[in-house]
Amino acid sequence: MRRRYVCPARVVSNAKLLPADFLYSPLMIAAGSRFGPYEIVAPIGAGGMGEVYRAHDPRIGRDVAIKLLPGLRTADPERMRRFEQEARTAGMLSHPNLLTIFELGSEEGVPYIVSELLEGTTLRALLSEPVPKGGSPIPLRKAIDFAIQIANGLGAAHEKGIIHRDLKPENIFVTGDDRVKLLDFGLAKVLRPEEASDLGDAPTRHRDTEPGMVLGTVGYMAPEQVRGEPTDHRSDLFSFGVVLYEIFGGQRAFHRGSNVETMNAILHDDPRPLLDGNVPPAIERVILRLVDKNPAQRFQSARDVAFAIEMLSGSSDKAAGTTRRKPKARTERAAAQPRYQRLTFRRGFVMSARFASDGAILYGAAWEDKPLELFSCRRASPESQSLRLPEADVLSISSGGEIAISLGRRYRAGWATSGTLARVSVAGTAPREIAEHIQDADWTPDGKGLAIIRSERDVFAVEYPIGTRIFQSAKWLSHVRVSPKGDRLAMLEHPVWGDDRAALVVVDLQGNRLLTTDSWKSTGGIAWSPKGDEVWVAGESERTGRDLHAVSASGKKRIALGSPGRLTLHDIAADGRVLLSYENGRREIMAGRIGEPLERNLSWFDWSFPSDVSADGTSILFEEQGHSVATELLCLRRTDGSPAISLIEGRGRALSADAKWVVALTGSPPHLELVPTGTGQPRPIRCEGLESWLWWYWRPDGKALFILATLAGCGQQLFELELEGDGIPRAVTPEGVGWPAAISPNGKHVAVASPEREITIYAVDGGESRPVQGCSPGDKPLAWSPDRRYLYICGVGRTAVAIDRVEIETGERTLWHEIRPADPAGVMDIFPVFITPDGQTYVYGYRRFLSDLYVVEGLF
Repeated sequence: MRRRYVCPARVVSNAKLLPADFLYSPLMIAAGSRFGPYEIVAPIGAGGMGEVYRAHDPRIGRDVAIKLLPGLRTADPERMRRFEQEARTAGMLSHPNLLTIFELGSEEGVPYIVSELLEGTTLRALLSEPVPKGGSPIPLRKAIDFAIQIANGLGAAHEKGIIHRDLKPENIFVTGDDRVKLLDFGLAKVLRPEEASDLGDAPTRHRDTEPGMVLGTVGYMAPEQVRGEPTDHRSDLFSFGVVLYEIFGGQRAFHRGSNVETMNAILHDDPRPLLDGNVPPAIERVILRLVDKNPAQRFQSARDVAFAIEMLSGSSDKAAGTTRRKPKARTERAAAQPRYQRLTFRRGFVMSARFASDGAILYGAAWEDKPLELFSCRRASPESQSLRLPEADVLSISSGGEIAISLGRRYRAGWATSGTLARVSVAGTAPREIAEHIQDADWTPDGKGLAIIRSERDVFAVEYPIGTRIFQSAKWLSHVRVSPKGDRLAMLEHPVWGDDRAALVVVDLQGNRLLTTDSWKSTGGIAWSPKGDEVWVAGESERTGRDLHAVSASGKKRIALGSPGRLTLHDIAADGRVLLSYENGRREIMAGRIGEPLERNLSWFDWSFPSDVSADGTSILFEEQGHSVATELLCLRRTDGSPAISLIEGRGRALSADAKWVVALTGSPPHLELVPTGTGQPRPIRCEGLESWLWWYWRPDGKALFILATLAGCGQQLFELELEGDGIPRAVTPEGVGWPAAISPNGKHVAVASPEREITIYAVDGGESRPVQGCSPGDKPLAWSPDRRYLYICGVGRTAVAIDRVEIETGERTLWHEIRPADPAGVMDIFPVFITPDGQTYVYGYRRFLSDLYVVEGLF
């Protein structure tokens, strides 16, 4: 159908926003018309920055929103610049609380932005609903949830070096299921990449303002914006405080009779007291700190604000709504409020932390692009001191002050670590190495012995004392802790190697299981309570944050500290102090071409895990595993940045050579299926006897799979499974091989990594194996060249990884490409890595965690 233009008056009744300049140059596309590949469904609204329509994308069957900048508006350079900046700035971001931009383009000279379609209303509309005088139209609990979501979205933008500069209720959208989305980055300021990590007063990438120019909305601008001074992320935090004041108090913080009077109030007046008596004083203190006139006195990051609100409001169900009310009787005692003290203030992640007997706190952290290092700090001072033990992490501190550390601690895969156990005396002598391949260790209460978890050839064992194996499992074990009386050991048992999904296991000193709980979706540390009557676990249930759970000897659970975010539990002191870190984590996917300087971010939501890349480099297979989805979702996305296509719920690891089929592990009980990437229906694959599925690959002829898994009671092996066979897998390698594997172009050989050995090539028909010369332990095979002459391999690295090409016959090794994320802060490891057989397209994933360490009192 040809596009038909209609008079604006014919659709005014359907529009939500029609300011005066709407009549400036209206386009108004009729329903049923096409705009490029999109089918226009209905107008949504219009404003000074364009017209918005609901549209349908028939290519993938999805409804979207299209924002147009029509007619004479394109002749206005400032409007055009803001329109393009809104798309490009928002396109740099991927977060559940930020609007997702799919496409920026032009059709017949009309620029447009395609974004996700939101169903709901603006925060301004919610705040405009009638309420009794002195109250807020938004219930307290919902207001707290909105505040946390806004802070998380703002924090995600700030971490990318993007400052919004026009945060207000009109630019905050609330969906029908109460999800918050930040909109309109048309005035955003983008810092240069090298300065974005500091988020200070940095020059912009594009000089879009001059000194003295005021940008923003009167009533929500920070004092420095009103004065036309340079702005940074703390200006957004002031605006955020003004928005929170309105959410919680039902009135505008600085609103006066005219714009001039309002700006004068921002510069000189304090906000009026909040009138809603049910607002907890702690929340009011957060708001007042945000709207401080001096940027240095405000919160210094949006993540800190989110954490403060979560902790102050989420620790007790009674905290909201009763904080200011007096007890009904003198015998009624108010619930204790946890008290928090932040200890770390740098960008990066904390790996492990422990209380010391002398009052110090020791922790291992990797700040910015620096390697893991051991630090000491005290609560009286925010300054941390390096212990001059690089590549070291703390495992445990004895009652006498002796420190058990892990030297060279590294991630083997996922969350599984390995290092050399060493002891350091309080006198500061050089470390004495005592055991290798150690995951975790903990001192006995008397400080004379250690319980350890050692991993060798994918068998995980608890030794107590060192050298005496009392418990072992084919499943990955972590976080061993000795009870205060020294009579029991607690640990986490993980069903999949490297995954942080786990159950709590408690054993006696003979290794007999006393308790095994159900699994948490994600775990982050355990510790015994001071009395030894509970084990506390940082665990995440379905669609919740990672809370602190207290588990009794009988297995009864209670939530000791709730959080919609992600907590990691490091230690509990004898006096009840809790040492934890609050983390903001993402898994991201990057794709690039050899010789091209720019990479493309192909992440979707908060936890995108790459699984494969097509042979021609045009598509990637990935799993979305985070909070944004109810369960793992297998997706396909083109490397040109086109929108992702959801295929099936489950895990997927293998994309066929023609990219038409995917092998997924799905259903309950889990089973393999052939899933089409286009039309067609999934087909089950018969497979018997395998457990702990890790990875799988196509044989090049498409008639069989290679599966990395375990048989009951055995270590990890690579198996071959004929798709049209009897469903019985056949072992190709011995036990103990690791991930990844690379299949030769003719399907007759596999190159397999091993955690402690060099890359080995195995003959699929059972012939002799041989190591690949020129490789080192820890190297991983990525792909064979089409002529089978070379292997592409990569080494181990946290913030940089080299892809090398090794000639199989000679072992000659040549650097092919180095992977190095532009922003290394918080990057824990680069994993996994893929490269196409021609060696031209590469894809990699990485985890980024930004941790802040806290001491919490008042939980016991």
